[in-house]
Amino acid sequence: MPDTVLAEPLAEGSFDSVAVTAEGAPLAFTSQTARGANAGQLWDLAAGAALGAPIPDFPADRADWAFGVPAGSPTVAWTHRDRVHVQDLSTGHEPVFDGQPDLVGLAVHHGRAAVVTVFGPASDAEVVAWDALTGERLAEFTLWLGHRTAIDRWILHATPATGPLIGLPGDSAVSLLDVERGEEIAALPADYAVLTPSPDGLVLVQPTPSGLHVRGLDGDRLATLDTPAPCDRVAASQVDGRLLVTAAVRDDPGTLLAWDAATPAPSHRLKVPSPVNDLALAPDGTLLAATDEALYTTPLCP
Repeated sequence: MPDTVLAEPLAEGSFDSVAVTAEGAPLAFTSQTARGANAGQLWDLAAGAALGAPIPDFPADRADWAFGVPAGSPTVAWTHRDRVHVQDLSTGHEPVFDGQPDLVGLAVHHGRAAVVTVFGPASDAEVVAWDALTGERLAEFTLWLGHRTAIDRWILHATPATGPLIGLPGDSAVSLLDVERGEEIAALPADYAVLTPSPDGLVLVQPTPSGLHVRGLDGDRLATLDTPAPCDRVAASQVDGRLLVTAAVRDDPGTLLAWDAATPAPSHRLKVPSPVNDLALAPDGTLLAATDEALYTTPLCP
């Protein structure tokens, strides 16, 4: 039986979504409902404290903002009133350019930090990569994503490990795009997944009715993780040379499971007092769960 762990609140309030750095210093960024409007906030997970002033009028929808370290400095990009804002969180530098994309992500374009935007409709989507420092257009191309709109889609990335690669979930597959080459390089069967570095390189972790599958970018299944019930809200990270995975149990709100992907059985069962809106797993093994009551955190050491 997995060990049961109670997560502790890092901050009280209603949190819509959370993202973390994929490597390096364990930093997180959250979207939180505050006084009737949303605010974005950077967090130092080692210190357990907020960093800097919150960003007002920050979007709640995870598709409308992205956080990572594309080229040496933590960066957040978001949309607001037909504009795309990009802030270097180390310097405060914030270019703004026109546009209201359906999706926002981060990538590395020939060594430069890049913001990737996707404009619908999905059947004829336009993908544009912008220089995160200047707003210069670096690349643009079109892509067919299926018959649905951009609703419920999101850009998969884990900068800087993912480099110029991003993932775009479609009707029944995740399209892997190289924004430097301006083309799709692979399509893997999945309608929901997370993209993360691992000891086997970049992998996709996807929930299925019978478990969680870890797949390489060539489509090969590298691991199958056992679940007692269907899971969603998946997060994964490479921690000390191991791939750690967490997921929320769909029909048991507030219950999370954690795995060392080298072992099929879950190592930990975690409890939070309310249903989870979003999950993230930092490179130091810190799990974060965004809920309507608080931002919860706990260290994972399977």
